[in-house]
Amino acid sequence: MMTESVWIKPEVENRDAQYFGVGLYSRVFAYVAIVLSVQIFRWSLYVAHGFDLGFYQQALAAWVHEGIHATSTYFPGPVLEHNDAWLMIFLAYPATWLGTGFLFFVETLIMALGYIPLAKLAKLWGLSPESLMVIGGLYLLNPLVIAGNLYDFHMSLLAIPVLLWAFVLAQKSQLGPFTLTLLLFTGLGIHGTLVMVLFTLVLLLQKDRRFALVTFSVLIVWFLVLHLGFHLSWARWLLPGVYPLNFHISMRTVLYSIWVVAPFLFAATLIVRHKAFYLSPYWIMALIGLSIHLFSSNLAQTSPFDQDSAWLVPLLLWAVMDTLRHFARVTWSKKAYGLINAVLLGMLALMALDFYHSAWRVRPQNTAALTKALARVSLHHEIYAQNNVLPHLGMTPYAVPLSRLNPSRLGYEAQVIWDTQFSDHTTSANVYAFLHTLSHSPKADIVFQDAGVIVFKMTARH
Repeated sequence: MMTESVWIKPEVENRDAQYFGVGLYSRVFAYVAIVLSVQIFRWSLYVAHGFDLGFYQQALAAWVHEGIHATSTYFPGPVLEHNDAWLMIFLAYPATWLGTGFLFFVETLIMALGYIPLAKLAKLWGLSPESLMVIGGLYLLNPLVIAGNLYDFHMSLLAIPVLLWAFVLAQKSQLGPFTLTLLLFTGLGIHGTLVMVLFTLVLLLQKDRRFALVTFSVLIVWFLVLHLGFHLSWARWLLPGVYPLNFHISMRTVLYSIWVVAPFLFAATLIVRHKAFYLSPYWIMALIGLSIHLFSSNLAQTSPFDQDSAWLVPLLLWAVMDTLRHFARVTWSKKAYGLINAVLLGMLALMALDFYHSAWRVRPQNTAALTKALARVSLHHEIYAQNNVLPHLGMTPYAVPLSRLNPSRLGYEAQVIWDTQFSDHTTSANVYAFLHTLSHSPKADIVFQDAGVIVFKMTARH
């Protein structure tokens, strides 16, 4: 027995190092460093999209100031009713103390750590370390993941690593930790209900009936709590809204479409290379998720791919990994490995191009004026601002997106920051027409004006 332990232990440790060695953690660190740097760079240039980031900042600050009775200036009702992400509460105090950068850091770190359950799943399924690097690239460099992480803050993104861990725990038959992970999953947004339905079907395909039953039970209880506690419509728990399929042809749409198709092409390449046909049943879940997402995309988005697109990534990765598993231990030649790395780096370069294209649509030359304008507003009164300015207002419960401005309800001492060089497609032309009229009205004082940036303050004068 002693001789056996001497020889087996180094072999096990060496195998673990192949999956969980320096390479894995260096990729996690590189992702955090690069994405966090770009987030801060965008923030400093006033080019962050800002709506969801601003919403969470305002919601967290309102919770700290008002507790469970906190109401949102973005949407009617309590702050938790918008997307029912109850884990927001645990971010409230540290975010208020540490500021906006803390939200960037938490989102980026948790998304990067999603690489670890992928590595565990690869090891459980007997995939080679080289195959793991490909799967990890499809995850970390995936525009559907990076876009939601890079351009905003979304609680729903944090659920992706949690979902990956749940799948790993199901594979390892650890029912207790699996159930706790599902309960954690329910705290990250209402749109996870649809994903949990698909996840239940995935577990049934894996013949994990006990885990599928637990998932379905948690889903039913969650749905009942959401419906009874927040008076949701019976349809909203499944879809955020169904719209006519409407594609906005843009560079981002093309780039993201290529990346959505990439896992399918990769699986087809494996089939051709091994000269054996295999259609993973997981593709069915991925196609269902993709089709539902396209028909429920918000028309305010510039493409059908938004933060909710990231839900598709685990479904696509499971299908690819199952295909790799079916073909046993797939080996990679130096030529094939180099080609795959070139493709992944090329997609990273395309994402950089997408970032450049989207960043400079907001003109950065008036950054200094916006910085000065922010110094002229009070954080203790309502502040209406465009999406590119919202993240810079910090953790105030009084931030309101300009798209929510109602002229008949603009109260005394309310403030408006208007960047006339920035046209926000979520704000109606009527609001901008009202602001133009207001700039010549005695109902408001112009307390700052420079480089196209105007700050109004409503007064008692008529």
